[in-house]
Amino acid sequence: MDRSQHGRSLLARWEAAKPTNFYEDDGYLRMALRRRLGSERLAAVAPALRQAGADSAGFVSQASGELDRPEHLPRLEGWNSIGERSAEVIFHPAHHEVGRRVWRAGTLAVLGEPGNMTLHAALTYLFGQNGEVPHLCSTACTAGIIKAIQRCGTDWMKEEWLPRLLDRDYDRRWHGAQFLTEVQGGSDVGANACIARPVPGEDGVWRLSGEKWFCSNVGADLYAVSARPEGAPEGTPGIGLFVVPRRLPDGRPNGVLIRRLKNKLGTRTLPTAELDFEDARAYPVGRLEDGFKLLMGVIINTSRLEVGIGASGIMRRAWVEAWHYARVREAFGQRLVDFPAVRQQLAEMRVLGTAGLAGTLFVAALEDRLTLAGTHPEEDALFRTAVNVNKYACSIDAGLVVHHAIEILGGNGTIEDFSPLPRLYREVPVQESWEGPHNTLMSQVLRDSVRSKMHHALLRHAQDLLLGAEAPALAATRDRALTALDDVRGAMDGLLRGDPQEAGYHVRGLVTRMARIVQVALLLDDAQHDGGNNGLGWLPAAAQFLLDRHVVPGYDPREDPGYPGLIRQILED
Repeated sequence: MDRSQHGRSLLARWEAAKPTNFYEDDGYLRMALRRRLGSERLAAVAPALRQAGADSAGFVSQASGELDRPEHLPRLEGWNSIGERSAEVIFHPAHHEVGRRVWRAGTLAVLGEPGNMTLHAALTYLFGQNGEVPHLCSTACTAGIIKAIQRCGTDWMKEEWLPRLLDRDYDRRWHGAQFLTEVQGGSDVGANACIARPVPGEDGVWRLSGEKWFCSNVGADLYAVSARPEGAPEGTPGIGLFVVPRRLPDGRPNGVLIRRLKNKLGTRTLPTAELDFEDARAYPVGRLEDGFKLLMGVIINTSRLEVGIGASGIMRRAWVEAWHYARVREAFGQRLVDFPAVRQQLAEMRVLGTAGLAGTLFVAALEDRLTLAGTHPEEDALFRTAVNVNKYACSIDAGLVVHHAIEILGGNGTIEDFSPLPRLYREVPVQESWEGPHNTLMSQVLRDSVRSKMHHALLRHAQDLLLGAEAPALAATRDRALTALDDVRGAMDGLLRGDPQEAGYHVRGLVTRMARIVQVALLLDDAQHDGGNNGLGWLPAAAQFLLDRHVVPGYDPREDPGYPGLIRQILED
């Protein structure tokens, strides 16, 4: 065999080595779900997870790449054949074939029963290993609308809309979107100018007029929209939450005028539009004066959790592509995986991806526990802080992890049809901006910490997890993590005692360290309860790596003789 043929044979081995089922391939996911759901519940839902894993690794993976080709992207058809305004978004047929698999899995149907956010997260994570898919914005927004209607929708909404939103049949189901952003305010929803006026003689019916600037999943059936009732006060106290059907019962557009589809950096298969509402019929969800609270507590928090889920899926896929490539690709007489620099990158990818999934499943399970206990999650300090910190950590790590993967693949990693990595890399910055870019999240964590010391709840929980890591093999990492936790707590409290304006310069660094300590605690907790079973004996090493490289100031691996061995443990197959 000549050298060219040998090189191609190695690439063929790489393709053959990649998993055919993302669920079966992910031992950490299965262990974490067993802990969160219990063995009996996991056994009951395992067939759905297994099918989702096979669909995602097979047809959905192939279709996601095809759908991202320029000629296959969604397009806007503003008028029908007889000149009537239609505002219809046209999709490639494969878009619907993917959707049928996502909905068939029960990704949204499971939300019909309270306490199923963890299962929803697992299903979404499996499909999210292909990025936007292009349906994960749809499932995220629909999940938020489902929760809002379950919480405080009218009986009519629950009878008329919920069954359609929860339907497993893709061709029959309804799905949702959320339109908050306006051109003048961006993340500042309090600057919204979209106006709502009550319809005389029709109780509970309003008319919405105004412009929305970022309208993702614009082809949805129901829109959750922020608007200011006429005469309401300025700022967030005057914001109401409304649901706007895209079409009237007779099929005509409901005052929805799509200006154009945006040409985005990433998630291009997801149609994101600019649109105008012109007297669109709208229905308030909950009390008007509670609109912003419901919007943030249910709609936005759900989407922020969904971003963490999607980013975790992207990190897992990047690891899979790079890991199998490095094990077969040869350069300078040896496999890539045998080069220390490559091994270090692979180790960091595995650690950050696993830590992201650990944090995401923790937040989802926390929401389940609070919901089943009758507590609104957004009213719990631990949940409110954790969902924001997790969204930040996962979405920012995803960029680094995908970048590492592209670097390991070299020039091949930059080729659009060689692997999904270029597409995933373009999607990460979009995820980082969804539902609040990092600076917005930092501002919210800072406000919550100043007002209510909410960061203490997250640090207390991390401390409890660390104290529970009693296995002798975990003691050294646990003790150093507890010391680092005390340092971060003291630094955060000191920051809050100082000038509020100056605090903005430093809050991101402290929140980053806080996120890492929580992730270390979660990994040690998993290691304590897993005990090295299920092929996860590398978890203690992962926790130590995360602590040393991302938390402990001044750590220098050159001065650590155990560092190569730590990398070796993390990369145990």
